[in-house]
Amino acid sequence: MIVLTFTLPPVDSAWRETWSLPTGRDPVAVSEMDLRYKYFAANVEMTVSGMPFIRPSGHEPIIDLALSFTWVGKRLAVGDDAAFGFTERREVIHVRGAGPTVSIESSEFPYRAEADRSTLLAELARFTESVHQRLVQEVAGIGGNPVVQRLHPSA
Repeated sequence: MIVLTFTLPPVDSAWRETWSLPTGRDPVAVSEMDLRYKYFAANVEMTVSGMPFIRPSGHEPIIDLALSFTWVGKRLAVGDDAAFGFTERREVIHVRGAGPTVSIESSEFPYRAEADRSTLLAELARFTESVHQRLVQEVAGIGGNPVVQRLHPSA
């Protein structure tokens, strides 16, 4: 079983402020670097067969993670291995394997799990689409940003 979800930080959390652009800032013009690393922190959970690859207690830059998942999905879809990392730590999650089953491993923890490739692909796509939808709901005009548009399923 794969659990891949995110929640916004509580309203009273300083992390929630990352979901607001400065007054007067054009959301379409925010750079990819700022979107990936400065704004939109969220609590993310990723467990595969009970292994906690991402714990919901931390705050991950959600656009960076969603773009990484998009890249991972493209690699897996053609049968290649893939990996993704994190902004604030050196851990890398590797996804490997040919055929219908892939193994998922952490570079920092003794976590290893197997997943159905097509199920993982569907969950990565669903996650990325939900990130896109939430961004568009929360921040007026952000849907016109070229980086955010890359999270849309038709991109």
